[in-house]
Amino acid sequence: KTLLFFGPDKKRQQKEKVKPQENKQSLFPMRTSHSKSMLYILSFLLITLVSISIFSPAVLAQVEQNYIDDEDGSVHSFDPSDQFQIRIMNKSRFRVDVHWDDGAYGSHMGILEATNDPAANAITLNTEVGHAFFVTKHGMKERLFDPSTNAALKFEVRKPHQIFAIEEDAAPSADKCQDRFDVCARHARAGSCRSSPGWMIVHCCKSCDEELDASRLIDPKVRCDREALNMTGPAWGPGDLNRLFTSWATEDKFKKWEPVVLSSPGGSYGGKDGPWVVTFDNFMSDWETESLIKGGEMSGFDRSTDQGATNELGEQEKVVSTTRTSSNAWCNFECEALPGVTSVTNKIEDATNVPRTNYESFQILEYDRNQFYRSHHDTSDKEDSIAGHRIMTFFLYLSDVEEGGETYFDQLDIAVKPKKGRALIWPSVQDGDPATWDARMYHQAKDVVKGKKYAANHWIHQYDYITPNQWGCTGSFS
Repeated sequence: KTLLFFGPDKKRQQKEKVKPQENKQSLFPMRTSHSKSMLYILSFLLITLVSISIFSPAVLAQVEQNYIDDEDGSVHSFDPSDQFQIRIMNKSRFRVDVHWDDGAYGSHMGILEATNDPAANAITLNTEVGHAFFVTKHGMKERLFDPSTNAALKFEVRKPHQIFAIEEDAAPSADKCQDRFDVCARHARAGSCRSSPGWMIVHCCKSCDEELDASRLIDPKVRCDREALNMTGPAWGPGDLNRLFTSWATEDKFKKWEPVVLSSPGGSYGGKDGPWVVTFDNFMSDWETESLIKGGEMSGFDRSTDQGATNELGEQEKVVSTTRTSSNAWCNFECEALPGVTSVTNKIEDATNVPRTNYESFQILEYDRNQFYRSHHDTSDKEDSIAGHRIMTFFLYLSDVEEGGETYFDQLDIAVKPKKGRALIWPSVQDGDPATWDARMYHQAKDVVKGKKYAANHWIHQYDYITPNQWGCTGSFS
């Protein structure tokens, strides 16, 4: 495949235009027309001589360089300021991501599969002299190394049609404590080892080794321990799930949000006989829904991904999903600080009585026409996360949808239509044992038939999520 990539174009750099200034004093005062004529003649001769020297074949020949073509071995010449094509092929056993080395974290250029035909498994890039590229295992930033030198693979562009190969023995380094990026030392000096320890330990281990003992903490079995991280106890004990949802259905203080019970145990509080499913039909104002959409746009919507395999460092692979075609954005930093976004999180904290520390950041979703999310569960059948199960999903509709886009619970036969300002809440675990998942809670986002769907959700965990996430113990290193 061919991927067009244009870095800084030297030929497009324009010289600054300087406005002519009046010459107040002549270097050679001339008072006669004859003297002026002589000056014009001398100027003309000087310009002619300079032009001949600049544009002579000898000077032009110095601009171009000769090179040996990697494809056919022939000799050609090229202008080093021109853009041209290069190829990178993958002979290794890994599926890899190719990144342009932008001096920071790298800009993703494409994916190379692990195949038996490396010539066919290549990426073609438009680039120029001076650019460089590096490769990582797909879906994470773990660099591939040349085992003979223990140096991270880096392909520096020097000529047109250059061919680079990721060799068969290329692999992550046996020494897990590495600085993956040139900016690591600068981040460490700025205090990031303390402010973002998990990210820095995994990505900038060497730069944080002295301050954090990062070479020891690079092992997730060492750094990801609830006692060592001083984490709080579980949010729910037996019976707490039922008590919370019952209060929403019965207590006057929640009536302002217009609760509707779609399912409850035995149908005791309305709806079908089954696990709790409740909506608050008037949970958010227009200001709050618009703030969340704005926050998603600030963070940037990308194609939704699923979680793949986890490496030895606790880093989880991002895999482009085949079961969900929506786009999503994680509401961090500037997005999370928006007053409207903060207002919604505060409401959820008041409603659930589960502290904010147990929440994942808002996931903001964008569904265009014909986009969907097929049947899935929000937690797994095993409690294998340090933050425990996602015990509850607080799902928010940020827009009306003309047709389609319903949230459908497969085993309960319940469909909830998107309505701007509505909240939909369901548990993912059992009331009698919150450490056990509830297999009845599979659900899906139906195809949007007409219009556009915006939504958001907080996934709420049994234990503190923010602390282990800060220490790189949740698999997420965005």
